[in-house]
Amino acid sequence: MNCQYFQKCRGCSLPLDYPKQLQQKIENVQSLGFDIDQTYCSPTQGFRARAEFRIYRDSQGLHYAMSVDNKPLPICSCPILLPHLQTLLSSLLPILNSSHILNHKLFALEVLGTLSQQSLLTLIYHRPLDNEWEKEAKKIEEQLGVFVIGRSRGNKHILTQDYLQDQIIINNQQYSFIRYDNSFSQPNPYLNPKMIEFAIDCVQKSQERKDLLELYCGGGNFTIPLSQYFQKVFATEIAKSSIRALNINIQQNSIDNIFCARLSGSESIQALRGEREFFRLRNINLDSYHFSHIFIDPPRIGVNDEEMLNFIANFKNIIYISCNPYTLKEDLKILLKTHTLQIFALFDQFPYTHHIESGVWLVKKTTK
Repeated sequence: MNCQYFQKCRGCSLPLDYPKQLQQKIENVQSLGFDIDQTYCSPTQGFRARAEFRIYRDSQGLHYAMSVDNKPLPICSCPILLPHLQTLLSSLLPILNSSHILNHKLFALEVLGTLSQQSLLTLIYHRPLDNEWEKEAKKIEEQLGVFVIGRSRGNKHILTQDYLQDQIIINNQQYSFIRYDNSFSQPNPYLNPKMIEFAIDCVQKSQERKDLLELYCGGGNFTIPLSQYFQKVFATEIAKSSIRALNINIQQNSIDNIFCARLSGSESIQALRGEREFFRLRNINLDSYHFSHIFIDPPRIGVNDEEMLNFIANFKNIIYISCNPYTLKEDLKILLKTHTLQIFALFDQFPYTHHIESGVWLVKKTTK
Protein backbone atom coordinates (compact mmCIF):
# COMPACT_ATOMS: atom_id res chain seq x y z
CA MET A 1 0.00 0.00 0.00
CA ASN A 2 1.20 3.50 -0.79
CA CYS A 3 2.44 5.27 2.36
CA GLN A 4 2.58 8.75 0.84
CA TYR A 5 -0.05 9.97 3.30
CA PHE A 6 1.98 9.17 6.39
CA GLN A 7 2.50 12.34 8.48
CA LYS A 8 -0.58 13.97 6.93
CA CYS A 9 -3.26 12.22 8.99
CA ARG A 10 -3.22 14.98 11.66
CA GLY A 11 -1.82 12.49 14.12
CA CYS A 12 1.57 13.85 13.09
CA SER A 13 2.51 16.92 11.08
CA LEU A 14 5.70 18.03 9.39
CA PRO A 15 8.48 18.69 10.09
CA LEU A 16 9.54 15.51 11.83
CA ASP A 17 12.84 17.02 12.94
CA TYR A 18 12.20 16.75 16.67
CA PRO A 19 14.61 19.46 17.92
CA LYS A 20 13.17 21.94 15.41
CA GLN A 21 9.53 21.24 16.20
CA LEU A 22 10.23 21.39 19.94
CA GLN A 23 12.00 24.72 19.49
CA GLN A 24 8.98 25.98 17.56
CA LYS A 25 6.72 25.06 20.50
CA ILE A 26 9.04 26.85 22.91
CA GLU A 27 8.92 29.96 20.73
CA ASN A 28 5.12 29.74 20.46
CA VAL A 29 4.81 29.65 24.24
CA GLN A 30 7.28 32.50 24.65
CA SER A 31 5.32 34.57 22.12
CA LEU A 32 2.38 34.40 24.53
CA GLY A 33 4.48 36.13 27.19
CA PHE A 34 5.49 33.06 29.20
CA ASP A 35 9.02 32.49 30.49
CA ILE A 36 9.68 28.75 30.49
CA ASP A 37 11.53 27.51 33.57
CA GLN A 38 11.53 23.79 32.76
CA THR A 39 11.18 21.84 29.50
CA TYR A 40 10.51 18.10 29.40
CA CYS A 41 11.20 16.28 26.12
CA SER A 42 9.53 13.13 24.83
CA PRO A 43 11.03 10.07 23.15
CA THR A 44 10.99 10.71 19.43
CA GLN A 45 9.06 7.53 18.61
CA GLY A 46 7.13 4.76 20.34
CA PHE A 47 5.67 7.15 22.92
CA ARG A 48 1.89 7.09 22.45
CA ALA A 49 -0.25 4.70 24.50
CA ARG A 50 -3.61 5.11 22.77
CA ALA A 51 -4.98 5.77 19.31
CA GLU A 52 -8.08 5.44 17.15
CA PHE A 53 -8.18 4.41 13.49
CA ARG A 54 -10.90 4.29 10.88
CA ILE A 55 -11.27 1.28 8.60
CA TYR A 56 -10.77 1.88 4.90
CA ARG A 57 -11.79 -0.68 2.25
CA ASP A 58 -10.57 -1.09 -1.29
CA SER A 59 -10.12 -3.97 -3.74
CA GLN A 60 -7.21 -5.30 -1.67
CA GLY A 61 -9.19 -5.50 1.57
CA LEU A 62 -9.19 -3.57 4.84
CA HIS A 63 -6.66 -0.91 5.79
CA TYR A 64 -6.23 1.39 8.76
CA ALA A 65 -6.94 5.00 7.97
CA MET A 66 -7.48 8.49 9.29
CA SER A 67 -10.16 10.79 7.99
CA VAL A 68 -8.88 14.11 6.65
CA ASP A 69 -11.24 16.52 4.92
CA ASN A 70 -13.83 13.72 4.87
CA LYS A 71 -11.49 11.52 2.85
CA PRO A 72 -9.76 8.34 4.08
CA LEU A 73 -5.98 8.46 4.28
CA PRO A 74 -4.51 4.95 4.56
CA ILE A 75 -2.07 4.38 7.43
CA CYS A 76 0.46 1.61 6.86
CA SER A 77 2.56 2.32 9.96
CA CYS A 78 2.33 4.51 13.03
CA PRO A 79 5.75 4.80 14.69
CA ILE A 80 4.53 7.16 17.39
CA LEU A 81 2.63 4.26 19.04
CA LEU A 82 4.21 2.11 21.75
CA PRO A 83 6.17 -0.64 19.93
CA HIS A 84 3.94 -3.48 21.11
CA LEU A 85 0.86 -1.62 19.83
CA GLN A 86 2.56 -1.27 16.45
CA THR A 87 3.15 -5.03 16.44
CA LEU A 88 -0.45 -5.66 17.47
CA LEU A 89 -1.86 -3.61 14.60
CA SER A 90 0.47 -5.25 12.10
CA SER A 91 -0.54 -8.75 13.25
CA LEU A 92 -4.22 -7.87 13.51
CA LEU A 93 -4.82 -6.70 9.95
CA PRO A 94 -4.40 -10.11 8.24
CA ILE A 95 -6.74 -11.66 10.82
CA LEU A 96 -9.42 -9.06 10.14
CA ASN A 97 -9.03 -9.47 6.39
CA SER A 98 -9.38 -13.26 6.59
CA SER A 99 -12.57 -13.24 8.70
CA HIS A 100 -15.86 -12.05 7.23
CA ILE A 101 -17.44 -12.18 10.69
CA LEU A 102 -14.80 -9.85 12.16
CA ASN A 103 -14.61 -7.38 9.29
CA HIS A 104 -18.30 -7.18 8.36
CA LYS A 105 -19.37 -3.55 8.95
CA LEU A 106 -16.29 -2.85 11.04
CA PHE A 107 -15.68 0.89 10.74
CA ALA A 108 -13.16 1.80 13.47
CA LEU A 109 -10.89 0.46 16.16
CA GLU A 110 -9.11 1.79 19.23
CA VAL A 111 -5.96 0.57 20.95
CA LEU A 112 -4.74 1.24 24.49
CA GLY A 113 -1.43 0.06 25.91
CA THR A 114 0.88 0.28 28.89
CA LEU A 115 4.65 0.27 29.27
CA SER A 116 4.34 -3.27 30.65
CA GLN A 117 3.13 -4.27 27.15
CA GLN A 118 -0.49 -4.91 28.01
CA SER A 119 -2.95 -4.15 25.20
CA LEU A 120 -6.67 -3.43 24.96
CA LEU A 121 -8.34 -3.53 21.54
CA THR A 122 -11.81 -2.14 20.85
CA LEU A 123 -13.50 -3.07 17.55
CA ILE A 124 -16.37 -0.72 16.62
CA TYR A 125 -19.18 -1.83 14.31
CA HIS A 126 -22.21 -0.57 12.42
CA ARG A 127 -24.11 -3.77 13.27
CA PRO A 128 -25.21 -5.82 16.28
CA LEU A 129 -22.66 -8.34 17.56
CA ASP A 130 -23.57 -11.96 18.30
CA ASN A 131 -22.09 -15.22 19.59
CA GLU A 132 -20.37 -15.92 16.28
CA TRP A 133 -18.56 -12.60 16.54
CA GLU A 134 -17.52 -13.39 20.12
CA LYS A 135 -16.04 -16.75 19.06
CA GLU A 136 -13.97 -15.09 16.34
CA ALA A 137 -12.92 -12.20 18.58
CA LYS A 138 -11.83 -14.66 21.26
CA LYS A 139 -9.34 -16.06 18.76
CA ILE A 140 -7.75 -12.62 18.54
CA GLU A 141 -7.29 -12.58 22.31
CA GLU A 142 -5.66 -16.01 22.22
CA GLN A 143 -3.45 -15.41 19.19
CA LEU A 144 -2.28 -11.87 19.97
CA GLY A 145 -2.39 -11.76 23.78
CA VAL A 146 -4.73 -8.78 23.85
CA PHE A 147 -8.00 -8.00 25.61
CA VAL A 148 -10.78 -7.45 23.07
CA ILE A 149 -13.98 -5.42 23.34
CA GLY A 150 -16.69 -5.09 20.71
CA ARG A 151 -18.84 -1.98 20.42
CA SER A 152 -21.96 -1.36 18.40
CA ARG A 153 -24.71 1.16 18.87
CA GLY A 154 -25.88 0.92 22.49
CA ASN A 155 -23.96 -2.28 23.20
CA LYS A 156 -20.58 -3.25 24.58
CA HIS A 157 -19.27 -6.82 24.43
CA ILE A 158 -16.50 -7.54 26.96
CA LEU A 159 -14.76 -10.85 26.29
CA THR A 160 -12.42 -10.91 29.30
CA GLN A 161 -12.05 -7.39 30.74
CA ASP A 162 -12.44 -3.76 29.67
CA TYR A 163 -9.41 -2.30 31.45
CA LEU A 164 -5.65 -2.53 31.79
CA GLN A 165 -3.65 -2.61 34.99
CA ASP A 166 -0.97 0.05 34.82
CA GLN A 167 1.93 0.97 37.10
CA ILE A 168 3.70 4.32 37.33
CA ILE A 169 6.97 5.02 39.13
CA ILE A 170 6.93 8.47 40.77
CA ASN A 171 10.02 9.54 42.68
CA ASN A 172 11.03 5.88 43.08
CA GLN A 173 7.60 4.88 44.40
CA GLN A 174 5.24 2.63 42.42
CA TYR A 175 1.53 3.39 42.04
CA SER A 176 -1.13 1.17 40.47
CA PHE A 177 -3.85 2.46 38.16
CA ILE A 178 -6.81 0.98 36.32
CA ARG A 179 -7.08 2.24 32.72
CA TYR A 180 -10.61 1.70 31.41
CA ASP A 181 -11.69 1.42 27.81
CA ASN A 182 -13.17 4.66 26.48
CA SER A 183 -12.00 6.70 29.48
CA PHE A 184 -9.44 9.47 29.50
CA SER A 185 -5.84 8.65 30.32
CA GLN A 186 -2.65 10.57 29.64
CA PRO A 187 -1.46 9.47 26.17
CA ASN A 188 2.30 9.72 26.72
CA PRO A 189 3.43 7.36 29.54
CA TYR A 190 6.95 8.80 29.44
CA LEU A 191 5.85 12.39 30.07
CA ASN A 192 3.01 11.59 32.49
CA PRO A 193 5.35 10.80 35.43
CA LYS A 194 7.24 14.03 34.73
CA MET A 195 4.01 16.04 35.05
CA ILE A 196 3.13 14.31 38.32
CA GLU A 197 6.64 14.90 39.70
CA PHE A 198 6.36 18.55 38.68
CA ALA A 199 3.15 18.91 40.69
CA ILE A 200 4.75 17.17 43.69
CA ASP A 201 7.80 19.44 43.44
CA CYS A 202 5.55 22.51 43.54
CA VAL A 203 3.81 21.15 46.63
CA GLN A 204 7.10 20.39 48.36
CA LYS A 205 8.32 23.94 47.70
CA SER A 206 5.18 25.43 49.28
CA GLN A 207 5.47 27.13 52.63
CA GLU A 208 2.58 25.15 54.08
CA ARG A 209 0.71 21.96 53.23
CA LYS A 210 -2.67 21.23 54.73
CA ASP A 211 -5.49 19.88 52.59
CA LEU A 212 -5.85 19.62 48.80
CA LEU A 213 -8.84 20.34 46.58
CA GLU A 214 -8.66 18.81 43.11
CA LEU A 215 -11.12 19.62 40.33
CA TYR A 216 -11.33 17.56 37.10
CA CYS A 217 -9.56 14.71 38.91
CA GLY A 218 -10.26 11.97 36.36
CA GLY A 219 -9.22 8.53 37.55
CA GLY A 220 -6.77 9.93 40.09
CA ASN A 221 -3.65 10.16 37.93
CA PHE A 222 -2.45 13.14 40.00
CA THR A 223 -4.72 12.61 43.02
CA ILE A 224 -3.17 9.34 44.18
CA PRO A 225 0.51 10.42 44.21
CA LEU A 226 -0.27 13.91 45.56
CA SER A 227 -2.34 12.54 48.44
CA GLN A 228 0.69 11.52 50.50
CA TYR A 229 1.74 15.19 50.80
CA PHE A 230 -1.53 16.38 52.36
CA GLN A 231 -3.59 15.66 55.42
CA LYS A 232 -6.81 15.23 53.41
CA VAL A 233 -7.83 15.43 49.76
CA PHE A 234 -11.24 16.32 48.33
CA ALA A 235 -11.41 15.43 44.62
CA THR A 236 -14.31 15.96 42.22
CA GLU A 237 -15.04 14.76 38.69
CA ILE A 238 -18.18 14.65 36.54
CA ALA A 239 -17.50 11.47 34.49
CA LYS A 240 -18.93 8.32 36.07
CA SER A 241 -16.28 6.03 34.57
CA SER A 242 -13.50 8.20 36.01
CA ILE A 243 -15.01 8.19 39.49
CA ARG A 244 -15.33 4.41 39.27
CA ALA A 245 -11.65 4.13 38.31
CA LEU A 246 -10.60 6.56 41.04
CA ASN A 247 -12.36 4.57 43.75
CA ILE A 248 -10.60 1.39 42.58
CA ASN A 249 -7.26 3.17 42.38
CA ILE A 250 -7.68 4.51 45.92
CA GLN A 251 -8.23 0.96 47.17
CA GLN A 252 -5.38 -0.54 45.14
CA ASN A 253 -2.91 1.97 46.53
CA SER A 254 -4.20 1.69 50.12
CA ILE A 255 -4.95 5.42 50.33
CA ASP A 256 -7.19 6.52 53.21
CA ASN A 257 -7.17 10.33 53.04
CA ILE A 258 -9.01 10.92 49.72
CA PHE A 259 -12.72 11.63 49.47
CA CYS A 260 -14.00 11.78 45.91
CA ALA A 261 -17.39 12.87 44.62
CA ARG A 262 -19.11 13.02 41.26
CA LEU A 263 -19.65 16.76 40.93
CA SER A 264 -19.29 19.25 38.12
CA GLY A 265 -17.15 22.33 38.61
CA SER A 266 -20.14 24.53 39.43
CA GLU A 267 -21.56 21.90 41.79
CA SER A 268 -18.20 21.71 43.57
CA ILE A 269 -18.32 25.47 44.17
CA GLN A 270 -21.90 25.26 45.47
CA ALA A 271 -20.95 22.47 47.86
CA LEU A 272 -17.81 24.15 49.17
CA ARG A 273 -19.61 27.46 49.67
CA GLY A 274 -22.42 25.72 51.52
CA GLU A 275 -24.95 26.98 48.96
CA ARG A 276 -26.39 23.55 48.22
CA GLU A 277 -26.52 20.19 49.95
CA PHE A 278 -25.74 17.02 47.99
CA PHE A 279 -26.83 13.56 49.10
CA ARG A 280 -23.61 12.16 47.64
CA LEU A 281 -21.68 14.28 50.18
CA ARG A 282 -23.61 13.01 53.18
CA ASN A 283 -20.53 11.19 54.53
CA ILE A 284 -18.15 14.14 54.43
CA ASN A 285 -17.78 17.26 56.53
CA LEU A 286 -16.40 19.89 54.17
CA ASP A 287 -16.07 22.35 57.04
CA SER A 288 -13.28 20.14 58.42
CA TYR A 289 -11.07 20.85 55.40
CA HIS A 290 -8.42 23.55 55.46
CA PHE A 291 -7.26 23.84 51.87
CA SER A 292 -3.75 25.14 51.25
CA HIS A 293 -3.70 24.00 47.61
CA ILE A 294 -6.00 23.55 44.65
CA PHE A 295 -4.99 21.39 41.70
CA ILE A 296 -6.76 21.65 38.34
CA ASP A 297 -6.29 19.84 35.03
CA PRO A 298 -9.15 21.18 32.87
CA PRO A 299 -10.03 20.21 29.28
CA ARG A 300 -8.62 22.02 26.25
CA ILE A 301 -11.03 24.96 26.62
CA GLY A 302 -9.46 25.72 29.99
CA VAL A 303 -11.49 26.76 33.02
CA ASN A 304 -13.26 29.30 30.81
CA ASP A 305 -15.60 30.45 33.56
CA GLU A 306 -15.15 33.72 35.46
CA GLU A 307 -17.05 32.53 38.54
CA MET A 308 -14.93 29.37 38.71
CA LEU A 309 -11.71 31.34 38.24
CA ASN A 310 -12.65 33.78 41.00
CA PHE A 311 -13.33 30.78 43.24
CA ILE A 312 -9.96 29.23 42.38
CA ALA A 313 -8.29 32.57 43.16
CA ASN A 314 -9.26 32.15 46.82
CA PHE A 315 -6.63 29.43 47.31
CA LYS A 316 -3.10 30.26 48.38
CA ASN A 317 -1.46 27.76 46.01
CA ILE A 318 -2.76 26.90 42.55
CA ILE A 319 -1.22 24.13 40.47
CA TYR A 320 -2.65 24.22 36.96
CA ILE A 321 -1.91 21.61 34.28
CA SER A 322 -2.96 22.92 30.87
CA CYS A 323 -3.19 21.26 27.45
CA ASN A 324 -3.71 24.60 25.69
CA PRO A 325 -1.43 27.60 26.35
CA TYR A 326 -3.88 29.97 24.67
CA THR A 327 -6.73 29.18 27.07
CA LEU A 328 -4.23 29.09 29.93
CA LYS A 329 -3.25 32.66 29.07
CA GLU A 330 -6.91 33.71 29.13
CA ASP A 331 -7.48 32.08 32.53
CA LEU A 332 -4.33 33.70 33.92
CA LYS A 333 -5.68 37.14 33.07
CA ILE A 334 -7.90 36.65 36.12
CA LEU A 335 -5.66 34.48 38.30
CA LEU A 336 -2.62 36.76 38.02
CA LYS A 337 -4.60 39.59 39.57
CA THR A 338 -4.29 37.80 42.88
CA HIS A 339 -1.36 35.40 42.35
CA THR A 340 2.21 35.40 41.09
CA LEU A 341 3.53 32.79 38.68
CA GLN A 342 6.32 30.85 40.38
CA ILE A 343 7.16 28.15 37.80
CA PHE A 344 6.19 27.52 34.18
CA ALA A 345 6.96 24.06 32.77
CA LEU A 346 6.50 22.77 29.22
CA PHE A 347 5.83 19.06 28.67
CA ASP A 348 6.10 17.83 25.08
CA GLN A 349 3.39 15.17 25.39
CA PHE A 350 2.46 15.36 21.72
CA PRO A 351 5.55 15.42 19.48
CA TYR A 352 5.00 16.29 15.82
CA THR A 353 1.76 18.12 16.57
CA HIS A 354 0.98 21.71 17.51
CA HIS A 355 -0.42 20.61 20.91
CA ILE A 356 1.42 21.88 23.97
CA GLU A 357 1.07 20.67 27.57
CA SER A 358 2.23 22.97 30.32
CA GLY A 359 2.12 23.34 34.07
CA VAL A 360 2.14 26.42 36.28
CA TRP A 361 2.41 27.00 39.99
CA LEU A 362 0.75 30.17 41.28
CA VAL A 363 1.09 31.60 44.80
CA LYS A 364 -1.24 34.17 46.27
CA LYS A 365 0.20 37.66 46.60
CA THR A 366 0.86 38.85 50.11
CA THR A 367 -1.05 41.89 51.30
CA LYS A 368 0.77 44.60 53.20
